[in-house]
Amino acid sequence: MKKKAGIALGVLTAGALALTGCAPDGGSGNSGGTETEFGIAYNADGGHAAWADAVANSISSTLGITAIGEPYPDFAGLREEVTNRTIDTAFRTGWQADYPGLYNFLGPLYATNAGSNDGDYSNEEFDALLAEGAAETDLDAANALFQQAQEILLEDLPVIPLWYSNVVGGYSENVENVEFDWHSVAVFDQITKADGSVVTANGSEPQNPLIPTNTNETGGGKILDAIFAGLVKYDTDGSAVNDVAESITVDSPTQLTVKIRPGLTFSNGEEVTSDNFIKAWNYGALASNEQLSSYFFEDIEGFSYDEDSELTGLVEVDPHTFTITLNKPAADFAQRLGYSAYFPLPDVAFDDIAAFGENPIGNGPYKLAAEGAWQHDVQIDLAVNETYDGPRTAQNSGLQIVFYATQDAAYADLLANQLDVLDAIPDSAFETYEDELGDRSVNQPAAIFQSFTIPESLEHFEGEEGILRRQAISMSIDRQQITDVIFQGTRTPASDFTSPVIDGWSDSLAGAEYLEYNPERAAELWAEANEISAWE
Repeated sequence: MKKKAGIALGVLTAGALALTGCAPDGGSGNSGGTETEFGIAYNADGGHAAWADAVANSISSTLGITAIGEPYPDFAGLREEVTNRTIDTAFRTGWQADYPGLYNFLGPLYATNAGSNDGDYSNEEFDALLAEGAAETDLDAANALFQQAQEILLEDLPVIPLWYSNVVGGYSENVENVEFDWHSVAVFDQITKADGSVVTANGSEPQNPLIPTNTNETGGGKILDAIFAGLVKYDTDGSAVNDVAESITVDSPTQLTVKIRPGLTFSNGEEVTSDNFIKAWNYGALASNEQLSSYFFEDIEGFSYDEDSELTGLVEVDPHTFTITLNKPAADFAQRLGYSAYFPLPDVAFDDIAAFGENPIGNGPYKLAAEGAWQHDVQIDLAVNETYDGPRTAQNSGLQIVFYATQDAAYADLLANQLDVLDAIPDSAFETYEDELGDRSVNQPAAIFQSFTIPESLEHFEGEEGILRRQAISMSIDRQQITDVIFQGTRTPASDFTSPVIDGWSDSLAGAEYLEYNPERAAELWAEANEISAWE
């Protein structure tokens, strides 16, 4: 019977990997006739087998150990074991940014006891740098501290960074001015169409009614971003630009003052005021409402996970001004305010929140074209919101988001010019889409990071031995070859723990060499680990 060493899985991923291994040739490993396994678990319903096997093969051939993929039937089953800490093998992790900030890739995943810290990583120096960065009022100064924190991660490697996912899409011959933003979604409002018809785009059926604080998946998020406007909006490069806000002043690391532009309205004519934000955020934060995005309000004074509690940190000064008091410093809080959880709601929403979720009324560049415009499992039709006054004024006559069952079906419609914009080319077309679409193809980095996690709780992965083994494993992976061959260049090898599209990103951090393919150094590190404790 084989012994297993493993890895831990991370949040917002569609799968995991598994690696297994015996002692390297010439090493002091298998002295008792059994074979130590190193596994990378992945869910079989996520299409991860090819790259998981490629990663395993790269590790095997470099370190002389047997590395294999360990499939789980589905993501739910894998995730359950990760959450319950019952998984005894390695597993893939990843993160798609909620907002374009370095902290969003670091705090939720690696801070001690953070909600998405599935590997239970803990480092006091790392935590201190995160807290120091969060206390900065200057974002550049904060980012410098967050980069220092990343250099600790590069030494410890609680997860093994693999690659950044790219947005791989394209558009039809019928449209112009198509651009994809930092989180891989087309900037719909700037698309033009010569014949004046509505722009069509791919999408997926939202998992829940369209309530901003209860939507955390791309199908619903794409729609909410079109029909609502937040205090700020994100440019294609991820930089924050005022939308509903006239100004957002950071008075101190725990105090902000927000001024709303007067005269703005929801599509039903109701004026957008301070109260619309305060009531919406309190609804999202209230424990009994069980909103999926309630954690976005945990930094505001008065928040509680355990009982219903008012966000006392939100105070109306006048109809167009309110203040936000935080319970701890958060340097990037103002940067977060373009995320959908922070959208306002009109008063009518609270008359019947369930009914509102089926026919939401927003304040963004688009609105539902009519009552019942959301045809479940089919499409949603959006018209231009003539009352919107902001930086995202629509340059077309409307937007239709079609809920495709498969990416292949969507791609076929794109090739036939029956679909205008596609943000997910199917794997089956990776080899041909650039030739078929020409300069209408898109392949650019997005704010999606993929990795696998190795918790210290696993045998051979604690203390100095664990650090050496993680470094060896990382340097034994030929990321460039895998992204070229398996992904046809639709991934970019990772050089840090965040994403190239995020402000403050750097590809020259101290320790980044541990993410480079170096089989000779990997073997040396593995041998050093074996001197501490033999892999057996």
